[in-house]
Amino acid sequence: MHSFLRAGKHEVVEDFMLSGFFINITILISFIYLFHRLLYKTPLSTSSPVKQKLAAGIASGFLGLVLLVYTIPLNETTIIDLRLVPVTLMAVFGGWMPTLITGGILAFGRLLMDFSMSSVPAILLLGLSVGSGALIHALVQNVWQRAGWMVLVTNVYMTLLLSQLLPFDKWAAAALFYSFASLLGTAIAVYMFVHLTQVNQMFNRYQYQAYRDNLTTLYNQRAFQELLGQAAEEYPASNRPLSLLVLDIDYFKQINDTYGHLEGDMVLKQLSHVIVASIRPDDVAFRIGGEEFGMILYDCDETHALTIAERIRTDVARTPFILSGQPAPQFITVSIGVGSYPAPEKNVHALYELADQALYQAKRQGRNCVCSPESVS
Repeated sequence: MHSFLRAGKHEVVEDFMLSGFFINITILISFIYLFHRLLYKTPLSTSSPVKQKLAAGIASGFLGLVLLVYTIPLNETTIIDLRLVPVTLMAVFGGWMPTLITGGILAFGRLLMDFSMSSVPAILLLGLSVGSGALIHALVQNVWQRAGWMVLVTNVYMTLLLSQLLPFDKWAAAALFYSFASLLGTAIAVYMFVHLTQVNQMFNRYQYQAYRDNLTTLYNQRAFQELLGQAAEEYPASNRPLSLLVLDIDYFKQINDTYGHLEGDMVLKQLSHVIVASIRPDDVAFRIGGEEFGMILYDCDETHALTIAERIRTDVARTPFILSGQPAPQFITVSIGVGSYPAPEKNVHALYELADQALYQAKRQGRNCVCSPESVS
């Protein structure tokens, strides 16, 4: 009967350990997904900004604290869990700074949780893992090799620690079980980290391509319509001024007919650089289509918009445009129409109509000039 009860007790303990590590791995998967959605818009690496490394270290430390809540007690003073997996993740992807932050948060949390004789070697284990992680990150370049070395090192540390805290008949089985769970948890965590990083990169690339012009890298017509629509909703309520410039290259068809469409594309690219350099940092430039460009000037009245438009026109006229195969640079001119809000008997939705009418007035006046709605009337 005694042996039967003892066997039953071992089965209960083993089931408890399995369920505990299953909970740990579930927490890892959930948190890694959430962290990537909220924090990792750009891949975490050694070259990441300091703010991103700080955020990653704090987030991983928080993940480790949650794992500390769902620990598996081996006896009255000894617990195990997957708290070292967040340390491994930061060592694999982030370098020494987020690894150190994660380890520091975990050490502080372990002390607050329960200060006992077993908490001291547990904190020592954290310190050794953090130091080893920083060293492995510096010496090993491949992500999966870093993860493999971290699993090996942390499992060796954990085995040595358990051998000092548990009787021989228990520490070997506990170390073997922890090694398997640590390997599985790390593999899942690193795979998710790599996969979600790739997904985020693809999403960012597709999002960029959806709102950017392929040729000039300026915002495209879709972005132009959306941002102008947003401004049309926001600006009337605040009664702030808003202006729109619509620009068209004079005699652009002659450039294409004379030098070819590839040379015309070079002109469009170079013109986009001139436009961006001529507007204010908070203004937004677009390629609406063909040789037509638009610029939304936020918090800009008509007087200031005319000044900016004239600066663009002057900068374009004096800029030499380099064409491949041509010994001498070419010079072009542009016509610009200005529409501004507030305007008499007009609302912000009519900005494009105003600017477009002014643009065609500039064309009728001989091109290479700037016109506003007043000149149209």
